[in-house]
Formats: sequence, C-alpha cells, structure tokens
Amino acid sequence: MRSDLQPYGVRPVGHGSVAAVGTREEFIAQQAGALDPLDLVMITVMREPPGAIELSREQDGVFKVRALSPKQPFSPEQRKALAGHGLVESEEVWVSAPLADAGAASGMVEHVLGDVFGADETAAIDVDHGSRRPIVEAQRKLEAIRARISPILDEVLGAPATVDADGDFVLKLGSVEVYVSPLAVPNMLPVVRVFTITNVGVTITPELGLFLARMNFTLMFGRFALDTDHRAVWFSETLLGEAFSDDELRFTVGMVAQTADDWDDRIAQMFGGSRGATTPEEGHPAPTKPGQPNPPGREGYL
Repeated sequence: MRSDLQPYGVRPVGHGSVAAVGTREEFIAQQAGALDPLDLVMITVMREPPGAIELSREQDGVFKVRALSPKQPFSPEQRKALAGHGLVESEEVWVSAPLADAGAASGMVEHVLGDVFGADETAAIDVDHGSRRPIVEAQRKLEAIRARISPILDEVLGAPATVDADGDFVLKLGSVEVYVSPLAVPNMLPVVRVFTITNVGVTITPELGLFLARMNFTLMFGRFALDTDHRAVWFSETLLGEAFSDDELRFTVGMVAQTADDWDDRIAQMFGGSRGATTPEEGHPAPTKPGQPNPPGREGYL
C-alpha cells in the first residue's frame, strides 16, 4: 500500500468511497493499532539509498521499532540519532525498547523517519504488512518434536544422545553413526529425517548410480542417495514430524543403522573410498556433514 497519496493515507471506505486518515503519524498509528501479536508493518523510505523501519507487535502485545539500512551501513550521524532516541544496535539492526501502545510506536517511527532518514512529511514511503507467526509456530513445533524424540533416542542408545552444531541428534550404533534431524519450516509440515553417511571418497561412475538406483527399487524402507559434490553415499528415511509413533522412530533408526551396516563395506569394495563411520584409529578419517568444519586432524567432506 502506498501512503504518499493526497490527502495522506487515503483508503477505501464502504462501496468505493474514500476517507483521509490525517497525518502520516496518525496513519502509521492506525496501521499499528490493527496489528495482532507477531504481526508487523514494514515502512520503506522510497529514495536512494533506501531506509527501512519495521514496526512490530510482539508476542506479549507491546510494540517494537527496528531500523535498518539495506544497502549501506548507517553513517555516524545516523547512528548518533538512533542512539539518541534510545535504539540499541543488534547485528546491524537498531531496536527500540518495548513501546506500550500504537501511539508511542508511531511517534518513534516518525522520529526515525525524520531524524535518521531525513524523510519529511512529503517524502514517499511504502507500507507492507507481514507476520512472524509462521516462523514462531514452526519454532514451537520444532521444540516440541525435539522434546518428544530426545527420550526415545536416549532409550535406543542407552545413554543421552549427542546433539551436534546443527541441532541434530547423533547416535553411534555399532560401526554406524546415525543422525536424527527434526526440521520445521514455516507453512510446511514438520519432518524428522533419519540418515547416515554410509561411504565417503567413492569413485563417481555411471555404474555406481545404477547400482544405487537398483538398490532403491528393492528396498521397502529408506533410500540411498549420491552426493556427487563430496563423493559420498547417504542412506535416509523421513517421518512426518507430528504423525509418527514412538515405535516408528525406533524402527527407523534401527533400520537406517542396519541397512548402512549391511552395505557400507560392499559399496567401498565395489566403488572405492571408505565407510562413512570408519574411525581414525582404523586408518581413515571420519567424515562430517556438508557445511560443518572438520574436527582437527580430520579431512573428509570440506
């Protein structure tokens, strides 16, 4: 919605008629007052370089104002003005203290628009609405899934499962290292991915791809996959994050570990490389997952 109309903030009313909502500050206060908790308004100053202000209603009902400069850092003068209005820098975004009502929030927005971005009453701004609700709901689901599966995995392992830097549970079952990875993405069903890296350093050939495809055709559960970038073979199965039973998780973890143990040596013999869970003591470094640094003294994925 463009708010640089005349009179300021003209909006539809009834059957196509229009009504003015007053000054820009009054217009922003009206927008803020209509926000539910976790909703937000993004106000962009339409100039080069652009400036942006996020006015959000927090989960507890209070408001916060966040100022950011998308294309270049704030100048020393802008930083001084932001600090003068009580905003505090956090990861290149300047955040206000909690504001009790829509009027206080719109007043803070006006201060930032004028004193930081130099946008007077005639400056063009763009107003967009959004919400953090899907993100927060996904986080809540993820926390609930973690809390549910943690004791099941501890029972399977017979000890507390390790949690790695990605938040995945790591289980060492015999010679196989199994990862249990809960995933929750906004507006999508959460899932639990159970996987292991069966082999690393394999020789990439058409025969390897055909072999894995034939294997997948015969399997009732799980599938092999080839990571060509890192010359690695994975085996995995995925469960719906809110629909599986405790027994399904136990079965899936055991099935992934057993299938990997049945085939990792054969794949290594046929296509080179080493087993994914081979330890340094056996003469080969253990791999890490893509995107993670290797522990000191290990080579492998990255």
